Amino acid sequence: MLLCCSLAIAQEADELGGSNAEFSVIARAEYLYGDPLGNSSLYATFDGSISDNLTYSFGTHLLSSTPGALYANSFRADDVDWLDWATLTWAVGDFERTFGKEDILLGTNEMSVSDWDIHFPFASSIWHNLYTYEWGLRGTWYPVEGLTLDARVSASPYSAYPFTGGLLTYGLKAAYEQTESWGLMAAYDVIGTDTGKYTGFLTAGANVFLGEASICVDFQNKVGDPTFVLVDGISTSLQCAYTFSEQLTAIAHTGYEKMDANFGGLEDINAGLAVHYFPIEGLRVHALGSYRWGDIAPGPTFSIGVTYNFTHSL
Repeated sequence: MLLCCSLAIAQEADELGGSNAEFSVIARAEYLYGDPLGNSSLYATFDGSISDNLTYSFGTHLLSSTPGALYANSFRADDVDWLDWATLTWAVGDFERTFGKEDILLGTNEMSVSDWDIHFPFASSIWHNLYTYEWGLRGTWYPVEGLTLDARVSASPYSAYPFTGGLLTYGLKAAYEQTESWGLMAAYDVIGTDTGKYTGFLTAGANVFLGEASICVDFQNKVGDPTFVLVDGISTSLQCAYTFSEQLTAIAHTGYEKMDANFGGLEDINAGLAVHYFPIEGLRVHALGSYRWGDIAPGPTFSIGVTYNFTHSL
């Protein structure tokens, strides 16, 4: 229904003159050792403008390896459902105000990557256990070129449904980027939990671009947990990529996580290699191999798959 509404808005705005819109369908199919369908999924996104100052964006998660859960969880705040994001943004000068459903403020490179591009074996426990798309209100300021400052109030991922129980998340984020050179970002969220207390969540990331190579580093002061969502500890990762040509990219990844002693002190180390091949525009073929050491599912894993992104301008 939201997608149909957005199509109608785009058509009406276009008739009024000067508007633009873009519609995308992204399909991913893969085999993952130990989890046969892996990140197999189908998404649709729609972005456009209603006026010079007002833009909108929708992202729907239509199918996954467990499609029934997407629709059974409709509009929940603590689990994945079929609507990833739906936002309206009003921009005036150097300021923006965004209302709707989108990520809580996070400062890692991992959380900047589209869900359909994530490789499960490389993803942190936080990516796997924390539901980040929440309804709320965000203010953004661009004080100087390259610097972005955000503040957001939203529902808490510990709520069953948005804003139930009075649980909220308050976040601040700063990001600075020198185009095609380097970037830094950090965010701090205060998240209301189901115990009635708030927990502080620090995330930070850095990236450097060296010709055809890039290096990304992430740090988080929590570890993801299927029962408690976030627990005290550390989560870090390092990823290096090299683009050999427009058709071929290689990626090396390693990550380390450890829970605090109060939560068992469990450790996890992973390392792996992935290759991305782009035979035609919009199509990516990948192969990945990785190995885990430590207390959480140790052993090897591999995956192969394809992702196709069809985009049409309206």
